[in-house]
Amino acid sequence: MPELTQMVATIRELGFNSYEAKAYVSLLRNNPVTRYELSKNSGVPRSAIYGVIKKLEDLGAVNALYSNPEQYVPLPPEKFLKLLEDRFSSRLKKAQDVLQDVESSLEEDHLWNIVGYQNMLDKAKGLINQAKSTLYLSIWDRELQLLKPDLESAAKRGVMIIIFSFTPVVFNPARVFSYRLDESQLETFWAHKIIIVADTAELLMGEADNRLPKKTAWTGNRAIIDMVTNHIILDITLFGLRFNKNVNQIVSTMQGGESRKLGKLLSAVYPELPDLNVKKRRSVGGVPQKQI
Repeated sequence: MPELTQMVATIRELGFNSYEAKAYVSLLRNNPVTRYELSKNSGVPRSAIYGVIKKLEDLGAVNALYSNPEQYVPLPPEKFLKLLEDRFSSRLKKAQDVLQDVESSLEEDHLWNIVGYQNMLDKAKGLINQAKSTLYLSIWDRELQLLKPDLESAAKRGVMIIIFSFTPVVFNPARVFSYRLDESQLETFWAHKIIIVADTAELLMGEADNRLPKKTAWTGNRAIIDMVTNHIILDITLFGLRFNKNVNQIVSTMQGGESRKLGKLLSAVYPELPDLNVKKRRSVGGVPQKQI
């Protein structure tokens, strides 16, 4: 069973204050109880317990029994969470109806700052879960492990995943390019970095610091997305050169239509340079299973 402090902290994240969270968790552990007993068990001051009970009753999270003195029991956790889910969904729908017609001058391709490690992970999960066709990542293993369930779900949906990392990364549903360098040694001179490009339409990039509230950037700006995608392509290209691996198929896939058209123009102008004609070269497609 989770610790009391952990359960209280989790309930507080749902929008309850400390007294309300302590009262509900205490009722789960001991019920039915009177207000006096609940105050004693939960650590909520007697001067505050009446208001706390009233708030939880109004929400439907606590029910009073017909007894003298009055005793209270909690709504079971599964029903409690369903109650919150239904209420939040209703409020969210109302907010959507109210806000959808509001005219705004906000630019969708603006560069937005996301502050904090957990907020960064939440945004990363959102991009992964909404991806429809492709996900390109440059990532360390620590962050990959936290995002792995979401990436596995994306792979099952048919999303093509390409991962570059300097750290040891194993993820079978993806095309992985990993130098397998020791993460603790890299941490002595490099901070964790993260790049996620979803469907070549959204980008998350920045420092993945789990100690300090660093900022990561999120944008839909096409020019920035193209530049960052090319950064991953360059890392993969250097990987291929260093290990004598032909990565042309992966690079061609990541470059998109514009780059392929540029390649045709360059081939027409410089036919003596065979490296520009990707189709004539044998492609092995990276290292999807075998780690180098």
